[in-house]
Amino acid sequence: MSNPFLFLSDSSSTTSNSFSTSSSKVVSTSNDSSPTSNIYKDIFDYVLLCTIDEQPSSSLIYLAELAACVPQTLDKNFIDQALFERLRMTDSASQLLMPATKNSTVKNDLNSITENRCLHYLAGCYQRLLRQRDHFKLIFDDIRKLFIDLSKTAISLPDLYEGQDLSKQWLELLIDGQENSQIYEFIDCVNNDSLSPLTDEMESLYTSVFRHMYKMIQPLDYFSTELIAYTGILTHLSKWPALVRIIFRLSHPKTASNRPVQNPRGAATNGRAYEDTLVGSLLSKSCLPSQPEKPYLFFEKPKVMSERDVELTANSMWQPMRAYQQNLSSLFLAFVKNADVRNDILKWIGDCLVENRGKNKEWSSHNPLTAYLFVSDGFLLNLNLVLLNLARPFAEPYSPKLLKINPIYAITQNENVHLRDLHKDTPMIVRNDENVKEKNDQTAFNFITEIFFMSHLSYTSSVYRLHRMLLKINEELSQVQQAYQEASKLNGPNDENVQRLEQAMEKGLTAFLNIKTVLNEPFLLELSNALFTASCSWLVYLASLPEEVDSEETMKMIRQLPLATKPNRQLSYIPEFIIENITDYLTFLGRFNVQLFESLSSVNEYVTLVLVFMGDASRLRNPHLRAALAEAFEAILPNKQHGGGRTLNSSFAEAIFMHHPLIEHLPRVLLDVFVSIELTGQAVAFEQKFNYRRPMYEILDYFWKFDKHREQVKKLTAYAEEHIDDAEAPLVLRFINLLMNDANFLLDEALSQMARLKENQEAMDRGEWNSLPQQQRRDLENTFRHTGQIARFTNIMGVKTLIILDMLTRSIQSIFCQPAICERLALMLNYFLQHLVGPKRGNLKVRNLNEYQFEPQKLVAKVTDIYLNFAQRDEFFAAVCNDGMSYNEQLFPQAVEVLERIGHPRERIDAFLKLSEHIKIIAAQQKEDDVAYDDAPDEYLDPITSTLMMDPVMLPSSRQIVDRGTIARHLLSDQTDPFNRNPLRMQDVIPQLELKQAIEQWKSSRQRPQS
Repeated sequence: MSNPFLFLSDSSSTTSNSFSTSSSKVVSTSNDSSPTSNIYKDIFDYVLLCTIDEQPSSSLIYLAELAACVPQTLDKNFIDQALFERLRMTDSASQLLMPATKNSTVKNDLNSITENRCLHYLAGCYQRLLRQRDHFKLIFDDIRKLFIDLSKTAISLPDLYEGQDLSKQWLELLIDGQENSQIYEFIDCVNNDSLSPLTDEMESLYTSVFRHMYKMIQPLDYFSTELIAYTGILTHLSKWPALVRIIFRLSHPKTASNRPVQNPRGAATNGRAYEDTLVGSLLSKSCLPSQPEKPYLFFEKPKVMSERDVELTANSMWQPMRAYQQNLSSLFLAFVKNADVRNDILKWIGDCLVENRGKNKEWSSHNPLTAYLFVSDGFLLNLNLVLLNLARPFAEPYSPKLLKINPIYAITQNENVHLRDLHKDTPMIVRNDENVKEKNDQTAFNFITEIFFMSHLSYTSSVYRLHRMLLKINEELSQVQQAYQEASKLNGPNDENVQRLEQAMEKGLTAFLNIKTVLNEPFLLELSNALFTASCSWLVYLASLPEEVDSEETMKMIRQLPLATKPNRQLSYIPEFIIENITDYLTFLGRFNVQLFESLSSVNEYVTLVLVFMGDASRLRNPHLRAALAEAFEAILPNKQHGGGRTLNSSFAEAIFMHHPLIEHLPRVLLDVFVSIELTGQAVAFEQKFNYRRPMYEILDYFWKFDKHREQVKKLTAYAEEHIDDAEAPLVLRFINLLMNDANFLLDEALSQMARLKENQEAMDRGEWNSLPQQQRRDLENTFRHTGQIARFTNIMGVKTLIILDMLTRSIQSIFCQPAICERLALMLNYFLQHLVGPKRGNLKVRNLNEYQFEPQKLVAKVTDIYLNFAQRDEFFAAVCNDGMSYNEQLFPQAVEVLERIGHPRERIDAFLKLSEHIKIIAAQQKEDDVAYDDAPDEYLDPITSTLMMDPVMLPSSRQIVDRGTIARHLLSDQTDPFNRNPLRMQDVIPQLELKQAIEQWKSSRQRPQS
């Protein structure tokens, strides 16, 4: 057989290739004593591990064919012939010769000597050559090249090695190379010669290598050290763009073909297909379960774990999580470093995120098929960490690199945008008809722009989703716990249903602790904070740009609010989910890791974002999002137990409320967002509205402790009184109106629910439910439980609202005495006081008052405190006396009786007694006036309230005449004419001076006979 490797010899070699035949079985070459010939003999013995000596001094492979025709001079051709014969062997062990003498030693590992795998043998030869580089320096380069060329030939002509899987051998070498740099050097040499340009044979080899790798990764679990090896291999190979292209072609569902392993549940479709690829299989390894039916790996018995056990378990989760995610991040960083293939990676990431966006939709949380339609939560969490790491170089507040982010990316629709369909997301402000040029801009977007938007979208799909899942599990746990407690009382701990509920609690708590711990991983929080503080400064920068300016040379910190210019159009490009991510991060910390705030160096950036956007609907249209900013801001308040029972240091919040450069605007922006929740066309559901209000009340209550913030509210109030008749009601006036609406609704609803609970409890006590069919009884029990939940909610919120009213009216009274407000406030206070202290107060007494957070004593105290705040305002108490529905002479004495019974401070009781006497005097005068004006002509009466008008005005469209106070109250909540629903502004009403004068004259005429 001719030697197919002879063409690999140097063409310059002139050495004769004649062979001499010896009759002796022991062939000697000692007759050639030239230095070069001896070096080739050493290559033969010590590198190729072969011999032509039947009695070698060490264990070697005997080459019979070469021994039969040894050339007189040993040269490179001799090595060629030796390799030709050695590589053709399929059972080299049969040709192994052991040393003849007992004192001889085995100088090489027998496995290396008898190696039959072609590429392994050549790699071994290469290593042995390297280890003796100095000895072989005269011929080192030639022999080294020979091994590389033979490897390339083997890859090009795999049929020469029938029965050998060269791709598997190559993968084995790659794995070994993780611990052996000489093997990597061998592989690198072959790659350098065969990948630029990429040969078909090399592409075929690596395609098979990567498919083998995918098969080997699939069964590995999260803690396998082999995973680190595979990421290391891919990181090493990433220096060759051709290989990165192959990796991502095989990892993209649209370009991969003949994937070796199919989803056992059938062909993967849509987003899930990304997980069943090489890159996807690495991203999918996580401590979170990949399928709903799989168990969580930690916190198996949470009920018996101490707080210390929980902390230790969390650390044991974080350690491998951090290490593995860092390896993944290093891998992707290596991928994107090469500009030639960066687009391939960005396209894969972009397509993967887009195809899996459906996982974050509301419906997917309740659909069991979601797990088989989209990649796992662990996959998305790992991808998020990768992207956050890629964002690190620009993720710093006011970094000049942030100026490179191009907002147009989010509305552009062409092949240069790897994150498709962002233009379909709701933008921060209304987007006008897009400029066609911008929409179809062919500019290639820079890496920073792509990573910025990808990082945010990946956070939305991973962390944001898991946080919502955590809250859902927490809510379900609370319900299961309540059902468990009720069932235990009724049936005892051994009941089957009780035990089932206990197991459900344990399972839910395990899920809760696993997800919470994953989201609290310190490096995840650190990287997220870096991205979000940078995003805050960038969004504030965009908000401060003049309307038509695209960018400026530097990012300057904003110095003044409110922003005077019209909103920059680029805000209409930015998806809302960027703001949602920031608020989600802050509210997560507020619930589950509040102590982290104190270690963050850039909290001011979050505060600035809140102050710029929360009160500015022209720059952030969605009232839900602006309300969410209030909830996020609440997280930094002290003296409030957050998740884990820890509180924030008060000095931390005080520093922000005192020294943030824009904090003086907090009262204005807070009142603005409070009011905007109920603007026409932006109404929200009842419970959601009051959930939004709750953090606003907390912020109001806290900032009222600071003189500078109280003074700001007083300034806003003074402005409101000066502009009380403006076309648009002043901010404070609208706020007070809504605050009273809230108090009225919540307290009335709370009293109604408590009365309903009492009726139900009495029915149960009488045994009326016992005789009902089981299903009907179960429905009544569910209704009773739901009523209790509503009662608890309205009680809590009602008290909060009264606390705010009391707080405000202690410092500010005059605006509450305006006609538009005064009467309503008086009627409301009278109504609730009458229900709380009047003869029907027994209707509110239910068992387990604390369970429903019903505190009637506290309510009475707060209501009477509000009365006392107006002690010097007779116009207010005139409105109190004028209430013919709830007020009577016994009302205040009844209140005093309750105050004394609950141990209210004596000085407050005495003050209220004094006020009660004063009100009697006002009431007596009021009664005289009512008698005097009882027969007022109809044209002097307000058609809505049927009371004597004080300041009559005509409504321009309906031509109806009403009292100014009446229409002012109406317009606070409804800007239409009450008679024909046409639009109406306060400034449009027409004063009726002649009628007013006539009424005054009539009143004077009625008073004269009594004087």
